[in-house]
Amino acid sequence: MPGWITSVLFALLFVAAPLASILRIMQQLPKTLALSHRKWPMLLNFALIGIITAGITAFIHTAYYAGEPDQMALLMQFVISGIGYTFALVLLLRQFAGVYPDYIIVTGGFGLVIRKIAYRKISNVEQISEGHGETSIRVHTGQDISAIFVLPTRYVSLFHNQVRSRINLDDFGPHQ
Repeated sequence: MPGWITSVLFALLFVAAPLASILRIMQQLPKTLALSHRKWPMLLNFALIGIITAGITAFIHTAYYAGEPDQMALLMQFVISGIGYTFALVLLLRQFAGVYPDYIIVTGGFGLVIRKIAYRKISNVEQISEGHGETSIRVHTGQDISAIFVLPTRYVSLFHNQVRSRINLDDFGPHQ
């Protein structure tokens, strides 16, 4: 039984604590004007963290306390556990991407990076594509950084109004 206890403690330390901390930090953001993706109830977020923690606990127990495991099976369990952890992190982060009163929050190409972009730093916005109720927008900043931002189509005009009001460009249009 001590093997399971140690496995749970390691999983809590390296999985549950970081994911819960990220969730707690992201919950402190101000109220959004428009979200890129639907926000889940807190109970569902905690269930996701619990499921991933349980999976990592099982992997740790198998790797260290279950005798001599097959090396290929252990590698596959490691890959599956890593993919599960990464997927959980992406699901948590993407719930907070959206339009906020003073900035936007975008996630990177794979969803593992989160970036806050103030409206005053936006130099250009171009609409990339539109379909299935979503619009992809490329946001350019003055530092030659660009990020792709996905919004539900009904909120695109709200986003453009926020940008216009913050950077005071009269010729700023939604389809530049």
